[in-house]
Amino acid sequence: MKKRFNKLTGILICITFAVFLLFLKDNVDNIWGGICSFAGVLTPFVYAFGIAYILNFPYRFIYSKVFGKIKSEKFQKINKPLSLVLTYVLVFGLIGFFLSILIPQLSTNMSNLVRHIPSYIRSFNEITSNIINWINERFNLKLTILDNFNDFIRGTINSLSDISSTYEKVSSAAMNTASFVYDWVMAFILSIYMLGSKDFLCAQLKKFGAAFLPTKWLPTIYEIINVSDDKCGKFLVGKILDSSIIGLMVFVYMSLRGLPYSLLISVIVAVCNIIPFFGPFIGGIPSAFLLLLVNPAYCLEFIIMITVFQQIDGNLIGPKIVGSQVGLVGFWSLFSVIVAGGLFGLPGMILGTPIFAAIYTLVGRKVKSRIEMKGENAERVIDMNVLNSSNLTNMKAKVIKKSKKEEGSEKD
Repeated sequence: MKKRFNKLTGILICITFAVFLLFLKDNVDNIWGGICSFAGVLTPFVYAFGIAYILNFPYRFIYSKVFGKIKSEKFQKINKPLSLVLTYVLVFGLIGFFLSILIPQLSTNMSNLVRHIPSYIRSFNEITSNIINWINERFNLKLTILDNFNDFIRGTINSLSDISSTYEKVSSAAMNTASFVYDWVMAFILSIYMLGSKDFLCAQLKKFGAAFLPTKWLPTIYEIINVSDDKCGKFLVGKILDSSIIGLMVFVYMSLRGLPYSLLISVIVAVCNIIPFFGPFIGGIPSAFLLLLVNPAYCLEFIIMITVFQQIDGNLIGPKIVGSQVGLVGFWSLFSVIVAGGLFGLPGMILGTPIFAAIYTLVGRKVKSRIEMKGENAERVIDMNVLNSSNLTNMKAKVIKKSKKEEGSEKD
């Protein structure tokens, strides 16, 4: 009777699960819409977490290094709120100061670009025509593909001209959207509460984990959090500082040399430089093309300049600021950027490397511990030369012999 009841219960569970799957299939649009709506409600909290996480680094510096040296008990009572206020005033004050300088000049650069696009089209057509005529005369050819290419470039630049002409209107409309303003205002306010109450919130999460999760899981969870924080946090802060320095170097050089669109190009280079590997190309190629439309000599000078600056960044500035926090060889860094970028777009390209570095570190620790548990045999297997058959045979015999000895000693 009990077996029949268990079978009946299993059948009912399967039927219920099948009905649930059919319900999901028939209402997938409504369910997905509900999930998106709920995610939209949580958007300010996501933004707030990002702001608080980034500002936690200057906050800890001010709290421990600046005010932490003051031993007065009365001052220590206001150390936390004072550090919090000073962090937000300094960071957002600097951001506001730079934006007040950048926005008017960027607007001027964009207006000049839109106004000169027709002359840039004519200049580019003349350059390409001269090149193709020289090739035809030099090699006795009759190339016509460039005409179609010129038509394509002309149409593309005209489209960009139309887009650029509406840039200010679109940007103004987006900035004045109520939801956009609401999300960021709420994110700013919530980030203050998150950063000020981070110790209390962390303690609550620890209590929740201790209450509802198996105790044996907690050390692993804490290790994952610590490694992720170490890799992602230091990488992001270091990369932002590194990219800012590169952008400033580009702006100073282009301003001293009198190259056009110095501020616009330096901002593009700085923002794109945050992306590992592909960032310099993403920012450099359109900037070089823009200067090519103005003057090919400017384009050549810019390519040489950005190449030199990237070498300085990769060999001097980057290692000093970002350091070896990522801990990945070139192949795995490139792998993480390509895969994460393909799955999650621009955020994946930026965060893919530190997240993969955290996974790589955790897996590496697990692999090391498992090898140590297996002892000398595992070390011998690692030392085997896979491409050398004779050495492989000898090593295999030694490993088998050693394993049999160990098994015999364990039986004795």
